[in-house]
Amino acid sequence: MLVNILILIYLAAAWGGAFSLLKYNLRTIGPVTEMAARAIVAFVALLILCLILKKDLRSGIKNWPGYLVFALLGIVQLWLADAYGLKYISSGLASVMVSVAPLTTFVITAVVLRDDKITLSNVTGLLLGLVGLVLVIGVDNIVSGGAELLGVALVVGGFMLFALNGVLAPRLVKRADPIIATTYYIGMSTVILIVLAFIIEAPLQMKWGLDNIAVEIIVGLIPTAGGFVGFYYMIKHAGPLFASTTFYLMPIFGMLFAVVYMGEKTNMLQMVGIGVVILGLYLINRNKMKES
Repeated sequence: MLVNILILIYLAAAWGGAFSLLKYNLRTIGPVTEMAARAIVAFVALLILCLILKKDLRSGIKNWPGYLVFALLGIVQLWLADAYGLKYISSGLASVMVSVAPLTTFVITAVVLRDDKITLSNVTGLLLGLVGLVLVIGVDNIVSGGAELLGVALVVGGFMLFALNGVLAPRLVKRADPIIATTYYIGMSTVILIVLAFIIEAPLQMKWGLDNIAVEIIVGLIPTAGGFVGFYYMIKHAGPLFASTTFYLMPIFGMLFAVVYMGEKTNMLQMVGIGVVILGLYLINRNKMKES
């Protein structure tokens, strides 16, 4: 159990802190190029891991349609939405928008697919989650519109599609080795992002400093390659419900990294909003926690 808790904290810190690192590199590196570089590092790391563990990558070819869906909805569109969104909003605010994913998942599974029961508890949780997000974003920013609202819309849209991916991908990929699956969809994402980078930007003409390279290596290894492997390990050994609690902690670590690493400002209303979001996520999953 201790190992699972440590991995949970690692994931929340790595994924939450990734927004600050990405925000740092976006000052000089194009958003598509940055994500392509991140994908390259992660893919190489996963290939090496597969060789060390003697994984048979050929066994995953049969699931390529599902991996492609995950690559497009779960990685490419999400990473680009985050990267372009981070140009307009703070890394701390972006990390809180992660909460949109479990909220959207509940709407899809309970309202659209009818796989989950609709109860007073989870409906209240959904409403609290939305109220919390409004508090974090700020009523003034929502009313006035502008660049910050555009950034929020990009990140929120990315995580909504990511939630849709979370519902579709498991139906397309069954009984797959998690490390092999991760290697495949990261690999597909790498190819797509590299092509997009050369079409939209000029990666070879950008000025890469040692700090930029270091950030890409860190983001590619710790939150990406290590993050996906750790997440699947938790699902296998502690269950998907325990793994989903990562979304509870990510906004906290995201805000913490934003303040300490990026020097961003926050206020009490945003802190209250994060608390309301976490409470909403808990209420949505409370019945499942009791059942498990």
